[in-house]
Order: sequence, then C-alpha cells, then structure tokens
Amino acid sequence: MLIKFICCDVFTRIACDLISKSPHIIDVVFIPMLAHVEPDNLRELIRDEIAKTEESRRPYDAIVIGFGLCGNTVLGLTSSIEMVIPRAHDCCTMLMGSKERFIEAFGHSLSTRWCSTGYFERTRAMRDYSSYISSQQDNYKTSAQYMRYVEEYDEETADYLWETLHPKIETDETVYIRIDGHEYSNSQETYIEDIEKLDLKVRVVDGDISMLKALLDGDWDDERFLIVPPGKSIIGIYDMDIVMSAQ
Repeated sequence: MLIKFICCDVFTRIACDLISKSPHIIDVVFIPMLAHVEPDNLRELIRDEIAKTEESRRPYDAIVIGFGLCGNTVLGLTSSIEMVIPRAHDCCTMLMGSKERFIEAFGHSLSTRWCSTGYFERTRAMRDYSSYISSQQDNYKTSAQYMRYVEEYDEETADYLWETLHPKIETDETVYIRIDGHEYSNSQETYIEDIEKLDLKVRVVDGDISMLKALLDGDWDDERFLIVPPGKSIIGIYDMDIVMSAQ
C-alpha cells in the first residue's frame, strides 16, 4: 500500500524507525506537538494536510492519522481517501500500546500528568519542563485559546470552559512512560530532576509501541482502529472502548 501518515511529532523518533521497517510505502508529515494546545487550529493543520494529499498525484490507498481524539481535534475530519485512526483519546494510549494497558496504568486517575521521551524532548527544547507545567497550570489566562474564549463569550464563561477542558491535577504523582529501545537524551533522568523541582513524585511505567507498529504496518483491526470510508467524517463516542466512530 501507499500510505500518507499525518502525525504528531511527539512520535517522530519511534515513527521514523517503524516506517523504515514497514512493508508499505509511507509518506509522512509531522505536526508540532504543542499545536494541541489550540485544538481548532490543530484541526485546520490536519485538514490542510489531508487536502494536500487529496490534491497530489500520488495514488494513496489510505491516510493514516497519528492522533487520538486529542481535545476533539479530529472531530469532523473527512476525506475522499480512506482514513485510519487509532481508537484513543490521546497519544498516551498509543504509547501504552492498548486501551487496556492505559486503563491499567491510569485508571485510578485518568487526569494524571504524564510524559515520554518524545513529549519531553519536544517540550524541553523550548523551555524547562517544570516551567512548562507551571505555565500550563497558572498562566492560562495569557494563552491564545483562553483569550479567544473571552472574545467569543465573556471572562466568566471563558474560566468555566478552561476549567472544564483543563481540570487541575489533584494528585502529586506524574507518570513517565518508558519505551525500551526508544529512550533518548537522558529524558527519564532529566524529567525526574525537573519534576522534583515541583515537589511531585514520578512513577515509571513500561510503554509499548505495538499499537503504533500495527498502525503503520496496516494491521487495522476494528478493536484498535477506526477505518473512515471516503466521504464519511469522524465523530466522538467518548467511552473507553469505541472512543470514536464514522458517519
């Protein structure tokens, strides 16, 4: 098959390794990780890449989306080419390898903050990770997304929307997802050092790239992946099983 892979760059290192070993021909484009802070903007970036794929002269068999629901980012996405997307709420499930392993690791607190080498590298390249976490928790009123809420509604409504979409973390624990064979830049050690500045604890869990491998190898079973026929669009189901559907 000839596949177009539109992917969050949190997966760059792992995805490039898997693409090199896939039995299929894969063209890939990576979208900056922190674009997810503004889901509406991220959705447009993905739509632009889908449009470019449709307009190209290459006879793609499928467009593979390397995102989960990701704050409703993928809702409404449609294409004249078959699309495939993991049944996942966000990339955490994809890094854990399955919905079941995600629930096993995070079921006691689904809002637990987590990190991985790709996430850490791409965030820390811009700033100290502890500063990034603090800014997400404390300085949200300066974010472009929050200011758009204020402009569209009012400050009280903006506060409500932000608190609903970004619940405060009530636990003092964070999770580092370690993926054997894909650890770089001393990410785990440096992450722990940064987190300790915030007086938080780190729990290390083993990740699994089997879901990403299946995505790029074309092993698209219905349990793990949603296949979106041409002309259909993605809708959210919001459970922990189906997650999303096509209509």
